[in-house]
Amino acid sequence: MHWFYDPEITESSTAIFERELTHFKALRIRNDDQIVITNGLGVSHKAVVVDVSSGQIRLLAKSIANEQSVTIHLVQALAKGGRDESAVQTACELGVASVTPFQAKRSIVEWGSKTARNQERWHQIAVSAMKQSQQSFLPTIGSLSTAKDLVGSGLKLVLDPGAEKSLSEIDLSPEITIVVGPEGGFEAGELNLLMSNGFKAVRLGNSVLRTSSAGPAAIAAIQALSGSWNNG
Repeated sequence: MHWFYDPEITESSTAIFERELTHFKALRIRNDDQIVITNGLGVSHKAVVVDVSSGQIRLLAKSIANEQSVTIHLVQALAKGGRDESAVQTACELGVASVTPFQAKRSIVEWGSKTARNQERWHQIAVSAMKQSQQSFLPTIGSLSTAKDLVGSGLKLVLDPGAEKSLSEIDLSPEITIVVGPEGGFEAGELNLLMSNGFKAVRLGNSVLRTSSAGPAAIAAIQALSGSWNNG
């Protein structure tokens, strides 16, 4: 059953968010098809399509999803070749609570005057990932940050292949922030600044992963270690 996103959906709604009509056409939705519509805040509605051309629907049932047992925030360094967007896509499919774009000193990509447009693009990637993975919570996209202004929440970790401790050796907490650097890694001063702001360096085993896969790998490991994947 296909999922759709309508931030204004309520129990009295009779039509889906107009922007989703394009998605209707792409998926070849037809009248009388059943779909699921989420507001991105944990509430979803099963519905039947009455008129596919206008988006008219009839709601059938309401569901409220449980939040993840561990809240994970990803801070993703900007990267070339769409590797940062790939990381955002997979992280959101895995169920992160938020993604913050990170302007590292060695990031080849710089958003500059295109910051607002790129943040909106990451938001749309998050929406797509939420629907694809059939989840009811939409990850938020934070403001572009640097090591100087990055705060983080809960247990604050920065992925560093040279760290003494691995992720599996860290005592997890209910809320975790993970910082992933660019392809060239962090500058020493940048890493020291993060550490002075309360971040702890950890590594993912003995492998050195790309920036596109490091974050999702850490997220998956945390979810497995915390038992999140054992919850129905």
